[in-house]
Amino acid sequence: MTMNNSPRVSLLLSQALGLYRLRINALLIQHNIDLTSEMCTVLRILWKKEGRKQQELADILCKDKGSITKIIDNLEKRELVERVTDAEDARNKNIVLTAQGKAMKKKVVPLLDGFLDSVIDHASQADLEATRRVLTGIIQKLK
Repeated sequence: MTMNNSPRVSLLLSQALGLYRLRINALLIQHNIDLTSEMCTVLRILWKKEGRKQQELADILCKDKGSITKIIDNLEKRELVERVTDAEDARNKNIVLTAQGKAMKKKVVPLLDGFLDSVIDHASQADLEATRRVLTGIIQKLK
């Protein structure tokens, strides 16, 4: 708690992220989708642009390479992605979607977009823009 008994922003961020993950994981289970919220986040990035390197995914998500490796391993076990040797640098692997990984988008995106829209449907556009600005500022400061 801060001096005025309001919770710190850091606590609110932690609570929001924890609840976000719990609710998304429950939603995925409810719809018999064998993924976690973190796997969905990686997939969403790959659905926008596949063939990214593992380190690039780690940088985008502000996660260490070990955490990303574990997520990609789990996506690979589910046959949703595969590691392909980079043509320019054989030491690097590009993460590409399999046919199943591409098909999963049709199930996951509408489900998550509907959920995410419902979470913020009470907020005005001005509040959402202010929130984006504040969170972007916090992220930049922490980097």
